[in-house]
Amino acid sequence: MPSFVQVLTMETFEHLGFLVHFSEGTSLSQAATFFANSDPDMPAAPVSAAQVHDWILQNIVSSLEFYTEKSTAKEGSQQIASDLDVTMADANTSHPRNSTPTVANPAFHRNSTFVEGFSKTSVVKHASDVKGNSVKVLNCHDSVIYILAPVKYATVYGCSDTTVVLGAVGKVIKVEHCERVHIIAAAKRICIANCRECIFYLGVNHQPLIVGDNHKLHIAPFNTYYPRLGEHLTQVGVDPSTNKWDQPFVLGVVDLHDSLSHPAGVSDVQAESATCVDPDLFTNFLIPNWFEDEVQEPTKCNPFPLPEIYQASQSKKQAVLEDSKKTIRELQLDENRKKELASALHSQFKDWLYATGNIRQLYCLQGD
Repeated sequence: MPSFVQVLTMETFEHLGFLVHFSEGTSLSQAATFFANSDPDMPAAPVSAAQVHDWILQNIVSSLEFYTEKSTAKEGSQQIASDLDVTMADANTSHPRNSTPTVANPAFHRNSTFVEGFSKTSVVKHASDVKGNSVKVLNCHDSVIYILAPVKYATVYGCSDTTVVLGAVGKVIKVEHCERVHIIAAAKRICIANCRECIFYLGVNHQPLIVGDNHKLHIAPFNTYYPRLGEHLTQVGVDPSTNKWDQPFVLGVVDLHDSLSHPAGVSDVQAESATCVDPDLFTNFLIPNWFEDEVQEPTKCNPFPLPEIYQASQSKKQAVLEDSKKTIRELQLDENRKKELASALHSQFKDWLYATGNIRQLYCLQGD
């Protein structure tokens, strides 16, 4: 039986411009050898995903080799090429050998803010703590990371059992090789690659891009706020009235050579998308107010409107809470019984803090 071969049309191929772009106004399809000379009056023939994959890898390798040679000659030391945000200009193999690829300014990476290697703790970064236009959260485990600042780029890589709050990202967030993380992010774009059992609470102006080998991803609308969030969104140009959190765009197929995830003999398996979080399981995330200075127009609620079904669920939960409070207030109890009730409530809350691990976060925040 012939196997199905996934193909990409020129229109679909242009979506890759989210990740790869060429300088001087050259579109991605013009740069690619298989679409470069397409007749404008005739639809271009689709090409196989394998061919597109090989072409992208060739260009990435060419760009990284160029950067490594240039930086070594200039500074006399090796640079970590895999950490670069590369703009592939003339690295296309169809271009002349003497053409020069354009790469990101190395100073951009030197000025990035790194949050790296934290375990079982909480970390808070305000705007005054962030240097440069980029934040990179790397290899953090069992922690809570707050990035409450406006930036252009953000990367979350190699994290597990961690919650990462990204206040306002004007260009793109990249989340790669993470397990059991909760990402709460307001951004123009987000790209998710090779992640497992993660939940994304998103306020994004463009469709979330999902690539690579992902498993059991969940998505939900943005669920938090802090006093300067509205100000930060304005600074980086994120529009809270537009949220495409529930429109993921899935690109590519899984790695067929990964025998742990996929048995031998399976071919052309479409990459997994993401499932929407059940509205009854959706909760708001509370960020402590660390802002001691006055904010002229503080954000007092989530700036991204919730879909009706999620808003209804939240209203229902709030109504149940108010009814419980009212019932407790109306109880005819003497002082001793009131103290017993308060003690029981505190004990249950304390047990919950320990069971969920949130007690550690409470101690960390008190230390800050």
